[in-house]
Amino acid sequence: MGTFLVFLAGILFLAGIIFIKPRAKQDLRWKTVLNWALYVLWYSITAIGVSFIYINSIVGHVKATSTAIFLFIGLSIVLAIVLARLLGFLGKKRENINPSAKA
Repeated sequence: MGTFLVFLAGILFLAGIIFIKPRAKQDLRWKTVLNWALYVLWYSITAIGVSFIYINSIVGHVKATSTAIFLFIGLSIVLAIVLARLLGFLGKKRENINPSAKA
């Protein structure tokens, strides 16, 4: 199972790079660097969290497993929301399809 998780982690890392590459390049160079740094940080925290949860659940540490779920996955969700906001996946203004039909 551990080998499968490492294989899956590598595939997901490359898929993430391919997915955000068109959106990561910004006008300013520091924004581009910030986007990639946040992606690597987010992926690292998520991978560390999943491996920590997996290892602790195998040996039966229930308290450590539940703490890791709360800490790592919570932090990963917060970083994912920040990254999605910076890349433009969240917070876009919706364009009205029919501007003459106002309710």
